Amino acid sequence: EKSVIEDEILRVLNLTERILSNFGFNKYEINLSTRPEKSVGEDEIWDKATEGLRGALGKKGWDYVVDEGGGAFYGPKIDLKIQDAIGRKWQCSTIQLDFNLPSRFDMSYVDNASEKQRPIMIHRAIFGSLERFFGILVENYAGDFPIWMAPTQCRLLPVTDAVAPYVEEVADKMRARGVRVEVGGGDRLGKMIRKAELEKVPVVCVVGVRDMESGVLSVRTRADGELGELVVDEVVDRLASAVESKGAF
Repeated sequence: EKSVIEDEILRVLNLTERILSNFGFNKYEINLSTRPEKSVGEDEIWDKATEGLRGALGKKGWDYVVDEGGGAFYGPKIDLKIQDAIGRKWQCSTIQLDFNLPSRFDMSYVDNASEKQRPIMIHRAIFGSLERFFGILVENYAGDFPIWMAPTQCRLLPVTDAVAPYVEEVADKMRARGVRVEVGGGDRLGKMIRKAELEKVPVVCVVGVRDMESGVLSVRTRADGELGELVVDEVVDRLASAVESKGAF
C-alpha cells in the first residue's frame, strides 16, 4: 500500500531529522532517486514505492530534486546531504526500498484478506559511515564542540598542590553526574589556561586556596569568558544540565 510506505518512510525521515539536528545539522539537500535501467521488481511495485517516497517527502514538507535512474537496482531511494557551518554539502543519510531481498528470501506476510503478500524492505543509513560522520562533525565545529559533545567537558586547574584533595573531590562530584572532567597540573597556571583554550575545553575552573576555603570555583567558559566565582554545586548542576539538555552552560 502506498499509504503504508508513506507512513513508514515519514517515520524514518522524522528520526533522521531528530538525530541530525541534535548534532547541529539543520540544512539538507534531498534527492529522490528513481528506477535505473537495470533493476529487479515489477513496474507496478516500483511506481507505488516511488510515489510512496514522494508522498512521504510531501508530508514532511521537504523540497527535493529527482535523480532520474539514480536508484539502486533493487528499489528507489532518498539521499540526504547535510550542510556544514561553511556551506559544504556532505552525502550522509540514505533511505532505500528493497524489493530484491524479500524475494530472494521468499518472505511473505498475510494481509487483511488472508492472502499472502510480498513485503518491501526498508534500508536506512542515518549516519552513513560512522567514522566519516565523526570527520564531518570535527570539520563542522572546527573542533570547538558544544559541551555535550566535547571529549573533555570541564577541566579543573589547581593553583597549588594544597588544593589537590579538594579538586579531586570536586572532580568526583562531576563524574558522578556524568560529566567528563580532567584535572590539570604540572605547569604554571597561565600555561595550563592557555593549553585548555588551545584544546577548546568548554568549561575551565581555576581553583586556589581561597576558592577551596569558600567552597567555590573560578569559572571561565569558551562561550562567555570569565564568569567569576560560583558555588561548586551550582557549577556541577549547570554542567550536568548542559550535557543532558544539549544546551549551554
